[in-house]
Amino acid sequence: MKNILKIMGISAAGLATYLYVNKKDPKNFFKNLSTDAKESFERSKRVNDSRKSLQKNIQKLQQELKKSTPVIEQLQKDINDFQFKTSPRIDMIKDRINHLQK
Repeated sequence: MKNILKIMGISAAGLATYLYVNKKDPKNFFKNLSTDAKESFERSKRVNDSRKSLQKNIQKLQQELKKSTPVIEQLQKDINDFQFKTSPRIDMIKDRINHLQK
C-alpha cells in the first residue's frame, strides 16, 4: 500500500512539474486529455466496425464465388466447344489468305 501511495505521489509531482514547465492550465490539460481519449475510443470503434463489415463482405464474396463456379466452368466448356468447332474453318481461312498473298 505504501508503494502505491509513493508511486501516486511521484506521478502527481511529475504531472505538476510538467504542467508548470510547459505553462499549461490543469483544467485545459485534463479537458484536452479527456477529448483525446474520447476521440481515440471513437476511432478504434470505427476501425472495429469497419473490420466487422469487411469480414461480412468477405464471407458474402466467398459465397457468391461458390455459386458462380459452375457458371464459369460451363462458360469455359462452351468456349472450348466453340473453338473446337471453328478451328478447322479458321485454319481454312488462314490457308486461303496465305494463298492469296503469294
